[in-house]
Amino acid sequence: MFDKLVRMQHFGLPTRLLDVSRNALVALFFATDPGAPGSKPTDGLVTAFAIPPELEKYYDSDSVSCIANLANMTAEEKAKILKESLTEDLSETRTIKLFNKDDAVKRLLQFIRAEKSYFQPIMNPLDLFVPYFVHPKMSNRRILAQSGAFILYGIKPPKTMFFPYQIEQTEFIVPQGVKSSIREALDNIGINDNTLFPEIDKAAAWIKNSYSSSSASGTKTETG
Repeated sequence: MFDKLVRMQHFGLPTRLLDVSRNALVALFFATDPGAPGSKPTDGLVTAFAIPPELEKYYDSDSVSCIANLANMTAEEKAKILKESLTEDLSETRTIKLFNKDDAVKRLLQFIRAEKSYFQPIMNPLDLFVPYFVHPKMSNRRILAQSGAFILYGIKPPKTMFFPYQIEQTEFIVPQGVKSSIREALDNIGINDNTLFPEIDKAAAWIKNSYSSSSASGTKTETG
């Protein structure tokens, strides 16, 4: 199911995944996006995530399967899982044994077992709330080009719930006035639309824009 979410994300569908990169320069490329022609210039933003080792997983992790398969559940079922996960004071999760007896949880277990037949009904309810940094399969050209990974989010926890490990964020503003010069510097070291989006349509668009820039500067050029 995680692989399906990655594919959905690739084609622009909303998922519970957040695209991230292990390369800060790639993140800077996206933060310097000039925006649509004629749009109001805005500052960019690079967010650095500090990932505790305990929250770092690979695509085939059992914890990843638990959260990814929430996408197969209805809104009502997810609300019921949230309700059944917590004790009355909303600060602690229920015991694992009681939690796995709930009907909505049993249905979630069926989806997980469809990809992992060995999975036992001992799901920890806390695992459905914790965001994980996930290393994906290195079989997607765009993920490879962008040093890509994902943060996988589960059910939104109540503010009273305590987690021993958390992902911390630090934000860096990129002033709009330096975006173009940063983009030019990144292009000089091979970080551009052509290298980060290796699909043929993206490469063609990059070539077209490159020639358009040349024409705008007074040089008439043709492709083909």
